[in-house]
Amino acid sequence: MRKAINRTLLVFVISTVIISAALMFSAYYAQIYLMENAGSVEAVKDMGLGILPIMLAVIVAAVIGVAFPVSKRLTKRIMKPINSLDINNIDNADIYDELKPFFLRIANENEQKAELEKIRREFTANVSHELKTPLTTISGYAQMINNGIAKKEDISEFGEKIEKESDRLLTLIDDIINLSSLDEQTQPEAAEQVDLALITEETIHVLEKSAKQRGIQIYYSKTPAVICGNPTRISELVYNLVDNAVKYNKENGKIVIFVGETVDGVELFVKDTGIGIPETDTERIFERFYRVDKSHSKKVGGTGLGLSIVKHICACHNASISVKSVLGKGTTMYVTFPYDAEDQ
Repeated sequence: MRKAINRTLLVFVISTVIISAALMFSAYYAQIYLMENAGSVEAVKDMGLGILPIMLAVIVAAVIGVAFPVSKRLTKRIMKPINSLDINNIDNADIYDELKPFFLRIANENEQKAELEKIRREFTANVSHELKTPLTTISGYAQMINNGIAKKEDISEFGEKIEKESDRLLTLIDDIINLSSLDEQTQPEAAEQVDLALITEETIHVLEKSAKQRGIQIYYSKTPAVICGNPTRISELVYNLVDNAVKYNKENGKIVIFVGETVDGVELFVKDTGIGIPETDTERIFERFYRVDKSHSKKVGGTGLGLSIVKHICACHNASISVKSVLGKGTTMYVTFPYDAEDQ
């Protein structure tokens, strides 16, 4: 583009110089003519002053007359490759190098919007399915009881199933509301100094009973670890990670949890001896409603939103999350909260 502009401007300058030179020579010879034919010096001056505004007007008109077609031609040359541009194929487009970063940014933003729209559609479809399943069960058992089809000895069992599905539905709705709230949030709300080690210890106490019921042992080690964040959100993050380690673990398995300072920041890792995750699925486990083992997830009652919530909380706290897993042997989740600049 720079070359095209320079060439066009060069034509404009040359044309302007030629026209101005022609007018100056004309003025020079006109002055000589006046001196030869005028009666006095004062008359020459008067006539020269009278011609000067006219000549200036002619020069301005000439410059404008050249500038208009030149600018029109320049605009046309600049816009030609832009008008024929394929925004989805910037790398192979015949476009000015100076404009490529701008159009690449537009293409990336369009791609992100398309991806977000795809996620939104999938989320809507998944929510509809996940809500419909427990509601169908609740409605079915309720109709059987209401219509007198259910035997008296079965009513208690049906009531338990209705209660279980209702709890599942409420949990799902809470997770959806929680995730929607996190979607609208880019910074941690009400951030304060949080003792990550203490929160993790409290979470272990809450989940210790369900772990013991399956013979799962929890090993916890810690060093002083204080981060800046929202205590409620951090508690949710730790709870989801440890809860998954319990739910997706094997009978009589074990969980190793560590909280402490590392080179990169304050780290929390949760390691289990559970069912593991296939390598092809490790990048997808943070997607909403994505389940590696759907039958097992249904059995343990997961909503499929826990790790999505974890990822959002990490993003709000500028923390990173990664996963290492071997199918059939277990999974380790790593969350690292970076040090504040003033702490480094």
